[in-house]
Amino acid sequence: EARIRWAERENRAVFLHPRRFGQEHPAVIEKLSAACAGATCGGLAGGAITPLLAAQGECNQQDYAYLIIDTAQQFDDATKANMIALAIEYRQAEKNTSPDFTTNPPTNRNSVFCQKAPKNAQLNGLVQAQDPANDAIHFFDPASGKTVLVGSQANTAPFGG
Repeated sequence: EARIRWAERENRAVFLHPRRFGQEHPAVIEKLSAACAGATCGGLAGGAITPLLAAQGECNQQDYAYLIIDTAQQFDDATKANMIALAIEYRQAEKNTSPDFTTNPPTNRNSVFCQKAPKNAQLNGLVQAQDPANDAIHFFDPASGKTVLVGSQANTAPFGG
């Protein structure tokens, strides 16, 4: 007789949900990898995935865009301009958020917004994209690991908004 084996944690079935890898690996990462010669841009591209993950702080993506702009300063004007354009594109990439599995059906949540002014003028007014399929009033706060409602915290609206 064949048996089905369920993954369990604390005597409860663990339900697996597919990840949307395209969300953590936007096209800008490949462009960044090819933006300059040597290991510099490859290293930047490799590090660019982590700030887009759900558990990362709300400003990590913006901070990483700073790093791309700061690193661009060592290159010729054409490479620098391309890298700055990629930093702008990266800042506007969608950040991963996991659904709220405490609701049935699970609620798709938005990512909270960074609440500090950008250090580089090129990033002024830019925020990460939100999946249009997400519930407009529910946000995932990585600091608490919980759902917060729009308007209940400053970071449920863009900085200065």
